[in-house]
Amino acid sequence: MDKNLEYEPVRGAHILMIVNPVSGRISGEHTADKLEAWLKENGAAVDRFETTETENGSGYTAKLAENDYARVVVLGGDGTLNAVLNGMLHRALRTPITYLPSGTTNDFAQTLGIQKHLLDPYKSFTETEDRLIDAGKFGDGYFSYVASFGLFTKCSYATPRTMKRLLGHFAYVLEGMKDLHALDVTPLTVTADGKFFEGAYIFGAFSNSLSIGGMLKYDENSVDMNDGKLEMLLIRKPETLPDLHRLILALKNNDFSDKHIDFASASTFRLHAAAGFDWSIDGEYAAGGIDTVIRCVKDAVCIAAPRVENG
Repeated sequence: MDKNLEYEPVRGAHILMIVNPVSGRISGEHTADKLEAWLKENGAAVDRFETTETENGSGYTAKLAENDYARVVVLGGDGTLNAVLNGMLHRALRTPITYLPSGTTNDFAQTLGIQKHLLDPYKSFTETEDRLIDAGKFGDGYFSYVASFGLFTKCSYATPRTMKRLLGHFAYVLEGMKDLHALDVTPLTVTADGKFFEGAYIFGAFSNSLSIGGMLKYDENSVDMNDGKLEMLLIRKPETLPDLHRLILALKNNDFSDKHIDFASASTFRLHAAAGFDWSIDGEYAAGGIDTVIRCVKDAVCIAAPRVENG
């Protein structure tokens, strides 16, 4: 389809565009300029706002309630999308979202099959359909794809952003290597829809995603983004080097039968720890308390994703 031809679905639409100009390895402003021009050429009215150090995007969603927007376009990384989703869900808004991922990992986008490279942003409108998906609720906030703690987790918010842009996934891995010697543990009990788990864990993730941190990958059959459940992965501390090697192999093969792994799908998780500990929520820092409740919010988000071909 010629990008200069009028595209009927955006004709006459009022669109809110939220752009993180410094997300990822390159500036998103050029892509945003191209898409904004294309939308206007095709008859859409566009209100564009850019995130800043003090406004991460959540505040702009108040404009969705104040105006008759047909869609919100988000151009940024997982953190920007998280901020927008929190702003929308706290206001009980489910305006369709078109997400153009420009971060360093883009786990959420990979699971949905949304293109990572933004050479042709028009496809975000011409080759997609709106789809309802679940979200996670962590305390009073929400997450689009993961709440995690422990090993490698702090790298997602502690690694300098300049290093993230230069090294991408390697930045997460290299920074996390510093923690391997100590292997700090979090003693924890978890009730997952009535099923009980207990252990001293070096890592934990509660997610609605095929990819976590660009490093951990689930099998496609393990995750359904619209089943009313989140996936829990807890990893116990291996005591010996052979145990560690077996654990790594099990994770690579999506083998959750290893004695160091607790895995479950559930709608509600209730966690109890002896002391509070730090979390990463969609790659951003969050403090955790002694008792934490994590829930799946069914059909929370309406988002444009590649069309599913029938047959």
